[in-house]
Amino acid sequence: MNDLHPSATPAPVARGRHRHLVQAAVVLALVCGIVVAAVVLWWPRTTVVRVVDQPPEIVYADGSRHFAVLTHVRAPIAAIRLSGESSSAVDHYAVVLGRDPGGSYGHRVRLDATGMDPADLTVEWTSDGVWLSYPSGHRVFVPAARFTGGR
Repeated sequence: MNDLHPSATPAPVARGRHRHLVQAAVVLALVCGIVVAAVVLWWPRTTVVRVVDQPPEIVYADGSRHFAVLTHVRAPIAAIRLSGESSSAVDHYAVVLGRDPGGSYGHRVRLDATGMDPADLTVEWTSDGVWLSYPSGHRVFVPAARFTGGR
């Protein structure tokens, strides 16, 4: 009968449960913060380095004006170089060929040639496509069909 006595103090079970809920919320907030920080640090940023316009004497079947956009792709985590070398996964250059002078859409050619400055890249427009060349003699040809017609 003591269980029904109105002056009995409630058991401290509610306080313990509240404490566990607060601890779980703090742990969940920390985990979410770590995930967000990791995404921000590994998410790549693209910077336009140079834009080369298609010359007016070269005309492709789609009739559009095209651009060769040299971009630098870099993730903020690339600034931390623990081994002294950069990782091509987080720090590389690419040329985007297409109608967008901002380089966000088009045919992407990743440039991984080591020992060469990507700014030294020359772009030669022909009626068949585009030649991307370094002073060292390395060359890459991209057929016009790969970057014309909205690709």
